[in-house]
Amino acid sequence: MNEDIIYDLIARMTTKENVASSEESVRWKACREAEQISDETVYPILMKIAEENPKNKEVRKAAYTTIGYSLRNIFNKDACIFIIQKLGEETDKYIVSGILDRLACFQIPEDIDMSLVIKCSQSDKWQIRHSAINALGSSATGANREALLFYINQEDEKKYDYEIVYANASLGKIGLKTDVSFIEKHAKSRKRDIRDSALSAIEKIIERDDSIDR
Repeated sequence: MNEDIIYDLIARMTTKENVASSEESVRWKACREAEQISDETVYPILMKIAEENPKNKEVRKAAYTTIGYSLRNIFNKDACIFIIQKLGEETDKYIVSGILDRLACFQIPEDIDMSLVIKCSQSDKWQIRHSAINALGSSATGANREALLFYINQEDEKKYDYEIVYANASLGKIGLKTDVSFIEKHAKSRKRDIRDSALSAIEKIIERDDSIDR
């Protein structure tokens, strides 16, 4: 895909319009186009667009979103590292949580540094914190599991209800059998979402462990 096509896509993704339904908007249709990209040549162009728009957060957000969509279809290590690094540079909570939401949608190799995602999982902004906990489930590193167990080990289910639910879901993706004993205490929770997410995580971990042993 050439630069003109990508620049046009980003322009349409940031179009402001008054429409009765979002599905009728130019912006919505452009986002659906972005979801289908599976061409590695777009990454340098999108990274360039993000870098050359330091004062236009809507354009940067659209570029990061498109990179995230594309990584789900065709992984590129440099592009993945690029958007992870932006977690330490961007200050808008919606941009940061948006990057994290995209990172949660594909598998990230264990040799990519996830320390900025871990830092975000401890953010005082819930939008960032919740999205980061979900994103930790995309990479099966020991550091990610430890960050998730921080929430699993919280006893105050009222205070940490969402965090525990999201941590259970992420551990269901990357957890080891040794993590089951930590999750089990939430399997009898009075809170349905916590209980169900714990049971689901335990089931997924055991199934995955059994399949590896076969």
